[in-house]
Amino acid sequence: MRLARPNFVSFMVSRRARGMLAATAVALAFAASVFSPASIHSAEARTTNAPAGQASAQFLTLPFNGGSNMNVLSGWYYSGGGGFHGGIDYINGSVNSGGWRTFAVIASADGEACGNCSSRQGNAVWVKHEINGQTFYTYYGHLASISPNIPRGSQSNTVYVKRGQFLGWAGDTGASGALHLHFALYNANSTPMDPYSIGRLREYYPKPTDDTPGIGWFIGSR
Repeated sequence: MRLARPNFVSFMVSRRARGMLAATAVALAFAASVFSPASIHSAEARTTNAPAGQASAQFLTLPFNGGSNMNVLSGWYYSGGGGFHGGIDYINGSVNSGGWRTFAVIASADGEACGNCSSRQGNAVWVKHEINGQTFYTYYGHLASISPNIPRGSQSNTVYVKRGQFLGWAGDTGASGALHLHFALYNANSTPMDPYSIGRLREYYPKPTDDTPGIGWFIGSR
């Protein structure tokens, strides 16, 4: 939903958690506005199973250091019969066990960052990326805390971050009891984009290990 707000493109993507864990009822919602976007043109998606109208953007790495305990909780659609998700949820632990642990969240590409600088759920960092004349935004949501190096509260006050730079700790702010990272990619027109160009449920996404930092739109190594 686009909101009338000068100099900003705003959007709202509803998130409804359905059947993620029998012992944990997770209610996730996502509402955010990107800062100072410029319009871009979508390029042709590279894979046959990519959602229609997505652009190719091979510039990302994982927003954390991969490891054997890292897993995908939900993909482009919520697992367990849920609806549209519009991002990827990552957890440190088993999908079926709960009791997930925090982990360091890092920038997936170079860009300009600010924390809690737009509508969001819980603590969140936005990073604006300029890639070959196109503008993209990555979103890192539900953080337990944000790095003191990231300015907060104003879209006009940002800091340049490098790929792999620490942004904060994964948490459950805005999603009580479900410690995870909601990672999302948007274009300049506030359209959500699947960073893997898969567009399906959790089981179709690669397990984020040290040996496999990513596929699809994710570049092969840091």
